[in-house]
Amino acid sequence: MSDSAEPRNWLEMTKKTGMALGLQNTSKMLKQLHLDFSDTTIIHVAGSNGKGTLCALLATNFTLIEQSNVLFSSPHLCRVEERIRIGGVPVRAEAFDEAVKKIRLVSLACNIAPTFFEVTFLAAMIIAREQNVRFLILETGLGGRLDATRCAPADLALLTSISLEHTDILGGEINQIIKEKAAIARPGKPIIARVMDTIDYQKTVESVAKNCYQSLLNEEKQPAQCHFIDIPDGTTARKEANILAKRALEILNQKSMLKTADELLNWPGRLQRISLSSGHNLILEAAHNPTGLEKILPEIINLTSNEYSTQKTCIIFGTSPQQDMSAMLDGIGNMCDRIGNVELILTKPHGGRYPGVEPQSLLKYPWPALDIHQYPHVKQALDMLLERDPEECGTILSIGSLYLQGNILTYLGLDGDDELSLIPKNSNVVWHSKGD
Repeated sequence: MSDSAEPRNWLEMTKKTGMALGLQNTSKMLKQLHLDFSDTTIIHVAGSNGKGTLCALLATNFTLIEQSNVLFSSPHLCRVEERIRIGGVPVRAEAFDEAVKKIRLVSLACNIAPTFFEVTFLAAMIIAREQNVRFLILETGLGGRLDATRCAPADLALLTSISLEHTDILGGEINQIIKEKAAIARPGKPIIARVMDTIDYQKTVESVAKNCYQSLLNEEKQPAQCHFIDIPDGTTARKEANILAKRALEILNQKSMLKTADELLNWPGRLQRISLSSGHNLILEAAHNPTGLEKILPEIINLTSNEYSTQKTCIIFGTSPQQDMSAMLDGIGNMCDRIGNVELILTKPHGGRYPGVEPQSLLKYPWPALDIHQYPHVKQALDMLLERDPEECGTILSIGSLYLQGNILTYLGLDGDDELSLIPKNSNVVWHSKGD
């Protein structure tokens, strides 16, 4: 067995552990790794929509102002190295494998069977320490209170918009979900959140922040410092990320280049525009729940109406199971109505935590589209569309599961470092990690 195969095989086996919320295993392994982050500022982000965009925007800003940084995000679209970006660039496979080897040894010493997510998070922590970066940005996996990322000694927490999601795990009420996500607050440290929709929700955040210490992590019993930001109704997810990032940079006393960062940011699968040499134009958007779809809809309407000035929009839609599938389908149906002259292609995302919804099941919805097709895999849908003349095809919009967007990028061969880096290669902005 090759040196690279051994850690990858073990990492793949950790998927059998499934998903396990809780801090005990991660905190124990983190202690055994003896990582010192006294010279690193750690930023922790949670929320239902836009948390990844906020993380990517902050990382890009730090790269632009020449502050070394590591970003941990999940899930990955095409390959696991995307979860750990150094200066915006996916970590080298060799460095990732070395980190996984260390984690495996610690897991054996502690007699712990970590989850796939826990291993990738710990790998990010190891790599950030080895690089001795100035900033480490962590995107929460699920919830916050019991997510592995909560074990990191964060200096600043941020909350993006919150909606009903993962109710089987986080609770069936918004207030319960707010409690879980707001628990990323750290004692004595600032937490930035948007002003909540109701006074009760606001009080929930304040109450959690007041009692946010985790005894398991030996944290002190003191309240977090709440900073609430008023974000107007109708604000897009991207704009919200900019507003929250601006406040974060102010608190951290760091220079803001957010305008440039926002213009440069290549955040794969999130309103990502692709122009193929064939003349076809694609937009990839991972709006994976009804709230996310509602927030992104104005930007989608703008792009499909004005960006390419085409007569038709071909929409590829595939989704993972939804807590409220009817609301998600209503949102897609409304989008079809708003765009007009739509051809709808239903398909199934592959490679996600849960099996994708079968297109035959989606077909039962009373779609308002002009023409509807279904394919078991998106590559078949793309083959059909890309055989057409670009003028006949119009704009191709892929929406739904993040894994679906990853399937498309992989099939088109757009899964290299150049395509998956946060700052495009031709932007002349480069930050070299140690060892490059």
